[in-house]
Amino acid sequence: MKANRRTTRAALTRLLMACWGTVAGRCVPLVAVQLFFALPDGDFAWPAAGRETADVLLAWTVVSFVGAALGVLVLRRRAHASGLTLPADALGVRQTHLLRPMSLAVGWQERVRGELVGSRRAFLVAERGQEEIHFRWRPGRGDRSVWGSLAFDPTAGTVLLDVRDQEGLLGVAGLGKGSAFAAACQIARVTGLESPATAPA
Repeated sequence: MKANRRTTRAALTRLLMACWGTVAGRCVPLVAVQLFFALPDGDFAWPAAGRETADVLLAWTVVSFVGAALGVLVLRRRAHASGLTLPADALGVRQTHLLRPMSLAVGWQERVRGELVGSRRAFLVAERGQEEIHFRWRPGRGDRSVWGSLAFDPTAGTVLLDVRDQEGLLGVAGLGKGSAFAAACQIARVTGLESPATAPA
């Protein structure tokens, strides 16, 4: 149990740092503009310029860290609501998750297929026998989409979900990234799939 908590804490820390780097990168132009206008116009003095620079950098560091923390909270809520484990690379353009159905009753593969095909977010669905299904998925309100696939393993009772953001979607929580993970959460909820680690024994 302690090892699992330590692993979860480490993954959250890595995700927070990734989110912070993303938010900070988006803030760089604003910081540069503010520094340009904040520096004294008249008699230039290094001590005053240094204090002004330090104040601006500290303020934007705090703002970017708060933004990153909010982004992690949004991603964590999505993961919890969908039954997925929140990975450290949740901002990645490709998400691969080994899932299982909430119920292994007879016909679970057909049920998962039916729920996916019946969703308004799914289109261009193509099946490759009984083992694999490929599709496009709209994670947002617009027409832009991610590529996805479900690969079934009836013997193990598992499904491999593979989602890729190939169109550079806007992401979640203002981060500009994370659309693939958001789509994976939506697909898991619609099809009744969940991470084995989060599923009850």
